[in-house]
Amino acid sequence: MTAQVGQGRRHPRREVPATLRLYVQLEGSFPPMWRRVEVASDLGLDDLHDVLQVVFGWQDYHLYRFTTGPEEDAGAAFACTADLAEGYDDERAVPTWDVRIDELLAEPGERLHYQYDYGDNWWLAIEVEDLVDGQIPPGRAMLLEGAGAGPPEDCGGIHGYRLLVAAADPTHPDHRQALAEVGEWWGREVAPDELGLVPFDAASTGDRLQALDLAGRPPVPRRVGEKLTALLLRTRRADTERELRRLASTAAAAANVEVATATRMVRPFAVLLDTVGDGVKLTAAGYLPPAVVQTIFDELDMGEEWIGKGNREDLTMPVLHLRETAQRLKLLRRYKGRLVPTRKGRTLAGDPVGLWWYLAGALPVGGRDVSDAGWQAGVILLALLAAGTTDDAEVTVARLLTGLGWAVGHGEPIDRRPAGSLIAADMRFLDRVGAFEDDRHGRWPGVVTPDGIALARAALTPPEG
Repeated sequence: MTAQVGQGRRHPRREVPATLRLYVQLEGSFPPMWRRVEVASDLGLDDLHDVLQVVFGWQDYHLYRFTTGPEEDAGAAFACTADLAEGYDDERAVPTWDVRIDELLAEPGERLHYQYDYGDNWWLAIEVEDLVDGQIPPGRAMLLEGAGAGPPEDCGGIHGYRLLVAAADPTHPDHRQALAEVGEWWGREVAPDELGLVPFDAASTGDRLQALDLAGRPPVPRRVGEKLTALLLRTRRADTERELRRLASTAAAAANVEVATATRMVRPFAVLLDTVGDGVKLTAAGYLPPAVVQTIFDELDMGEEWIGKGNREDLTMPVLHLRETAQRLKLLRRYKGRLVPTRKGRTLAGDPVGLWWYLAGALPVGGRDVSDAGWQAGVILLALLAAGTTDDAEVTVARLLTGLGWAVGHGEPIDRRPAGSLIAADMRFLDRVGAFEDDRHGRWPGVVTPDGIALARAALTPPEG
């Protein structure tokens, strides 16, 4: 068990999943309204949320969170994405997609609390009744039994629910009074079958649980770096959040680099820094002088990819893009008509491993900041590389950007063309450092190399500490 305990978590993650039998009761309900379920211990809290929505008959209309304590003393909080984005919780809240069930519930008697709809303010008490090692339930979640009709959405919370239960039950001692009170709410006489309670039906509930396809859900990542976290916190669609979580689980793999690999990958920037030296005077138009351009062009064998003499920067795009990227990465800067290395550029010029880690940390190169579509597109591209594939990269980037709320024209979904423009700078950078195989057979951007995978993983999930 290698996951570290922290941020309100009680346990490290189990290496081998187990079955947790949970008893879940709606707090304040009378007669008690409860469900008994079995779930795989390695599901995420967001997966458990989906299970609870199904077995209690809700429609997932509202915000939710899990807490280690009850309403009056909530303790640590694990909040849904929309809750965090709206600022309903404090800074200590952890995203539900970052936490597994077995980090909070692993022993009989342990409890967790679930709050749903901060207006009606439903609270469920979840208690571990049993744990079975080495096996998981069919479909990764299974309803065993339960009692009591589920509360309808927006019925006024536990008081409204208890009133509806009484109004729907002719044998209830408060039936007539409750039915009259509900009639006053609605402004007319109400029949019991109109009250909206969700009858408990174990068979149909079990079918809906299987329809969740929990077995097809991505694993909860070991650790999500800041860049993918920034994207996940902007999602408003479950499918987008799930796809990003799948990519994050791959990106969380450890990354390292050998000296030889780093030297090979950073060579374009090392050659540029070496050629610039202490600085070179730019032309009147602001370009590198022809001799410097030619040196870089020849040293990096750019003649294989570019037609021309290779001595005018404005006509030699590979050199121009390399120099512009180095400036964007703050390795070079303009100063009084000269191009000079920055302090960081001087420090890293003779340190290929240090330069490799610096470049990884500076990615993506496109976009201004985290709120920019180009930056977000670059992070998605890096996540695809970390997963080892960029097949139809533009299509995937376009789909996820649309899921993050971006649009073109009059609100139309983003398609591959604007997505391709947004990732162009990062594609040039990645191609230059050897992230793709040379033999592409007409495919763009080509097969990802092991070097490219390692760089992308280092960019998204840098070492801790």
